Amino acid sequence: MKKFLLLAISAMFAIGCSTVSGQAQASHKRPNIVLIVADDLSVLDITTYGAGSVAVPTPNIDRLARRGVLFRRGYATASVCSPSRAALMTGQYQQRHGFEFLTPEGADGGGGGLAPSQRVFAADLQEAGYRTAAIGKWHLGASPDRVPTARGFDYFYGFLSGETAYVRAGTPGTTSLPAPYVGIRSFERKVDWVQVLRDTARDGFQAEIVTNDQEYLTDELTDEAVRFIENSQGQPYFLYLAHLAPHAPFQALDSDLTQFSSIEDPLQRTYAAMVHSLDRSVGEVLDAIERSPDADNTIIVFTADNGAATYMGVSDCNTLAGGKLSYFEGGARVPYIISWPQRWPGGLSDERTVSHLDIAPTLASAAGVSSPRNYDGLDLTPLVQPARAQEVIHETLFWRTGSEFAVLAGDWKLLSNTRPGAFPWLFDLSVDPEERSSQTFARREVVADLQRRYQEWSAEMQPPAWPPGQTLQVFQCGRISFHEQ
Repeated sequence: MKKFLLLAISAMFAIGCSTVSGQAQASHKRPNIVLIVADDLSVLDITTYGAGSVAVPTPNIDRLARRGVLFRRGYATASVCSPSRAALMTGQYQQRHGFEFLTPEGADGGGGGLAPSQRVFAADLQEAGYRTAAIGKWHLGASPDRVPTARGFDYFYGFLSGETAYVRAGTPGTTSLPAPYVGIRSFERKVDWVQVLRDTARDGFQAEIVTNDQEYLTDELTDEAVRFIENSQGQPYFLYLAHLAPHAPFQALDSDLTQFSSIEDPLQRTYAAMVHSLDRSVGEVLDAIERSPDADNTIIVFTADNGAATYMGVSDCNTLAGGKLSYFEGGARVPYIISWPQRWPGGLSDERTVSHLDIAPTLASAAGVSSPRNYDGLDLTPLVQPARAQEVIHETLFWRTGSEFAVLAGDWKLLSNTRPGAFPWLFDLSVDPEERSSQTFARREVVADLQRRYQEWSAEMQPPAWPPGQTLQVFQCGRISFHEQ
């Protein structure tokens, strides 16, 4: 069994040095920022958004929602991991830089990932005096110029690839189950190609490789996140906590499994335990923040990179159509909660359309930093205030992955494909949120309008910077999706 090499890159923070002392004098007014991203999590997997057929009680995510604003129509920009994260980290459509498909795996990510021209908003915060950390999954490139410490993070603890194991298979007190399309391929923490990385742009960095393949990954990342929060008092900080949960492989602590003994299917039971561990993590992070003197001036964002992998049979794909690898609502719509007690109203449910594109400009604006680039998203802070609560946030959103594309304009949703003979689907989400009844023939003028909007948007984007790894035909609750990744 290979040992898991968890790459930990730590910085010697010069808090008192002259380069940041001027910024630090005013930093007490700047909010701390915590961005928590789940992996492959549906809004229907958690009780926060209501009852899906297999929703797991999530009291801590519920608690976070009571602290802030729960957006019921929050969307990712992709239905697969790394392109979605590219938009999240930059505030721009990933296609503007050719980041259309999954980052190739390998020692250097095959030269793929966030290009140097794609500025991560963490770099803006870092330059403004924030202490920055990325903990967990990166999946945005593995070459030296694409790793977190080259993109605005002082500290990185996690893995660069798209997936790894939560725990070494066979570890006492844990259960590992093979699953469709996955099998046992990920039951090893398999990042043996990771090298010790040092930031080349700044001095003072140290690196070490931590070997630990027996602690459950969700808990391990949470412990590291809590330590970072507790050690960051006195300087504003930005924590990017990117969990693998509940992405495959399907592994859980037996102590979590026992709480879901009523679920007969072993795979669904394991998945529920994984979601439960994610909720526990949110609670521990929230507890650490509430113990700090800046609790009310700490922004917490909770979201997911895309919907659940419903094709594995672990999540509800009836209440919302489809899931991961599709642009049906189950794949594109994600949990989306933002809390900032000092500035945002609490306990609100917002029905307006928001996007991952909005997170970078919202957080950068809250920190009082400007960006050298134009965002495709908006600063949400003024828009959630009562005086502007009725304003439309996004008139139109776009998706593109190879030949597959989608457009959302108000309640009209177009899903289509540029393959010869492809048939467009048009849905009115106001009366058909399950996307069961296409209005393609009844509203041809809407189809034509959305196709025109898509063509104009697509013409502004760049072609893919690397080819897709594979094309999948995915069956999801009777629907078929062809997805290049």
